[in-house]
Amino acid sequence: MKRNGIRMLVFLAAALLALQILPGHPSARALTAWSPLMSLLGGLAARAFSVWMLLGIPVLVLGWFRCRWFCRYVCPMGFAAEAIGRLNPKARGRFARLPNIGRLLLLGMVGGALLGYPLFMWLDPLALFTGFFSGWRLPLAASSFVLVLGFLGILGISLVRPNAWCHRLCPLGAAQDLLMAARRQWRFRRESASADAFQLALTRRDFLGVAAGGAAALLMRRVGALPPPVRPPGARPEDQFTGLCARCGACIRACPSRVIRPDFGKSGLAGLLTPVLDYSEAYCFEYCHECTQVCPTGAIEKLLLESKRHRAIGLAEVDRDTCLAWHDRQYCMVCQEFCPYLAINSVVHRGVNCPVVKPDMCRGCGACHVHCPARPDKAIVVRGLAQRPARPLADIL
Repeated sequence: MKRNGIRMLVFLAAALLALQILPGHPSARALTAWSPLMSLLGGLAARAFSVWMLLGIPVLVLGWFRCRWFCRYVCPMGFAAEAIGRLNPKARGRFARLPNIGRLLLLGMVGGALLGYPLFMWLDPLALFTGFFSGWRLPLAASSFVLVLGFLGILGISLVRPNAWCHRLCPLGAAQDLLMAARRQWRFRRESASADAFQLALTRRDFLGVAAGGAAALLMRRVGALPPPVRPPGARPEDQFTGLCARCGACIRACPSRVIRPDFGKSGLAGLLTPVLDYSEAYCFEYCHECTQVCPTGAIEKLLLESKRHRAIGLAEVDRDTCLAWHDRQYCMVCQEFCPYLAINSVVHRGVNCPVVKPDMCRGCGACHVHCPARPDKAIVVRGLAQRPARPLADIL
């Protein structure tokens, strides 16, 4: 009873963190950084150290001494799955017939992380938990609801096969089991008079799993090297980003302009549900860098505001066949008026000022697209590109 009370309190606290109700960037990252799969494997894959990685270390250290302590007391996804499983007591124990898929997923993640592309990051239980809450962020969309399905899918599995998720599918649970198995064999080796009696906790099949994860990572990095959509500022190169992103929705909830949406096809299968920018209602505000402060895996680098303002995430392009000035000879330079980075010049064409984008100044923020009066299709759109530094405003002011 006491354990259930603790887990309920932890669940409610985790929900508040996932909703990002509490102020400050640390509160937005505190939950997901607890997972060593996201913090440590993410840091390994990104080749970048962060103090947030330190939060994942206690989970591993305590997992060495106490079997599945994280699952038993902390994991909100496990608490919800276990509660749903109690509704079907007749199916209790059936999970034991299932293979240990979670261990295979874990080994694939480790092998992928070594080569910069951790597979199955989106199956981390804390990523699924936070994704559920991020999926309800307005404006609602079909792609947003898919984030919700991950959490609901785990509950559905737990109803049919109680404990199957925690004991057979969850890669974080498998990591704790692996630590406990290693500790038992370490103790056995110390107590045994014969060193020959010791066997490695990792089998040949496990090493093959790591190698398969590395091979799949190489393949997925090639698949990910497509023309990128418009990603949040600080996003790593496309051949890394789709693997590092946990689809947790932290950046979606953090964005005050609500322009970050889960992708539903723009970046192919490898990029499914990764964050992309949608400028249909608003643009990436020039004095905001909230999304760069909350990513738990390093898929989005942490940027200072000034660094974000100098980062080009896309390039605006004028469609002269749709533009009111170029095509209809109307006096319209709205895109130039609203561009916060002075990235649009005017040239005279048939006696009318017409817009021309300066590629070295354009950040791809989408302000021009949002305010363009052309209908039904906008005359200026933003295309994704490999993110790069842009020319500072001070150079022309």
